[in-house]
Amino acid sequence: MKGRDVVLGLLMEKELSGYDIKMVFEEIFTHFFDGSFGMIYPTLRQLEKDGKIRKEVVMQDGKPNKKMFFITDEGRKEFQQYLQSDVEKEVLRSDFLMRMYFGKYSDVSTIQKWMEEEIKRKEADIEDLLSKYETWKKGITFEEEVSLEIGIATYTAEVETLKKKLTQLKKKMRLSSKIIL
Repeated sequence: MKGRDVVLGLLMEKELSGYDIKMVFEEIFTHFFDGSFGMIYPTLRQLEKDGKIRKEVVMQDGKPNKKMFFITDEGRKEFQQYLQSDVEKEVLRSDFLMRMYFGKYSDVSTIQKWMEEEIKRKEADIEDLLSKYETWKKGITFEEEVSLEIGIATYTAEVETLKKKLTQLKKKMRLSSKIIL
């Protein structure tokens, strides 16, 4: 999946401005797609150049003009090709997990701090998704619900695992401090 696939998919439903697209990336896709703001406008320019979308400038009183983007028939074809292609293997990038892997080169108190901070981050992610779910549940499609529930379940499983491992780490720390005494 490329950023252009995601942008075309968003434009399948309705016309959007670059800002609207940015908000969807920040509000909806944060738990399963890492699309940066710096990717959106170059992608829009390339899609327009390729004839996959068209841009229309909407004049606004007292505000800068708004650029709205519409998908073309060629864009619809490309998006349908994306949907018909094989699902790609997930790619996970986690600084936390990389630090844990190399944690043997750190100290136990730092590892404990990383784990506690990650638990807080994941719990905040769960709360965010649950809040979004409450807000969107009236108009949410089955397919959108699947993506939200998988995000919630994934973060919940990570928190449960981290809490269990943090308990084990603390027990290990207590045992090692008793041995030193």
